[in-house]
Amino acid sequence: METSAFLTTRWTLVRNAHGDTPEAREALRELCANCYSPVVAFLHREGRDEESARELAHEFFARVLAGDAFGEAELGRGRFRSYLLGAVKHFLMNHRRDATREKRGGGREHTTLDEGTDTSPGAQIVDRAALPPDAAFDRAWALTMIARALTSLEQESGDPARFAALKPWLTPSARPAPQSATAAQLDMSEEALKVAIHRLRKRFRSLVRAEVSHTLHDPADLDDEMRHLVAALAE
Repeated sequence: METSAFLTTRWTLVRNAHGDTPEAREALRELCANCYSPVVAFLHREGRDEESARELAHEFFARVLAGDAFGEAELGRGRFRSYLLGAVKHFLMNHRRDATREKRGGGREHTTLDEGTDTSPGAQIVDRAALPPDAAFDRAWALTMIARALTSLEQESGDPARFAALKPWLTPSARPAPQSATAAQLDMSEEALKVAIHRLRKRFRSLVRAEVSHTLHDPADLDDEMRHLVAALAE
């Protein structure tokens, strides 16, 4: 079954985001929602507290929504993950440059973002064991891909209660109940439960790959990008 994840790639959204039309504004807003968590993670791990990182992320996306951030993209080239990280670094370089010229800036309009789009765990106080900024960005990016795939999978299931019971077997960090208890809860045999879990995991992997594929220009990069995702989650 195909889902909405197959309809629009990140690079297509970048192309559609050019211009001053309702469609362009909607494409930009979708890009912001998809990218919020990795951007905040990167800015936070650079040494800012959570509030400062979110404020600076809002400024970055305000520029995106004003058409100032993605305009220089070589459309459809490379991996969108790498492009986004480069765009944030470029923004940060300009932000620091402007700060040296004008210590007290003002008048910039802030854009309200739905903080529920931040699918990564809440930001923690930076310490010596914290991930470097680039690694934090990649981990948050990977978690965003996982969260989007889980959302698509739940929408496909058509049975929220059944999905909630099986979901703990989809991610390594979860602690599922004994299979016997879950089988009884769902009124099915343990063998049928194992089959259901196997099928759900297979479909989940397929949806994660679909999400990642839509951030790439060249399909040949998919396996390498999947390995990068797995490595980022293991950090």
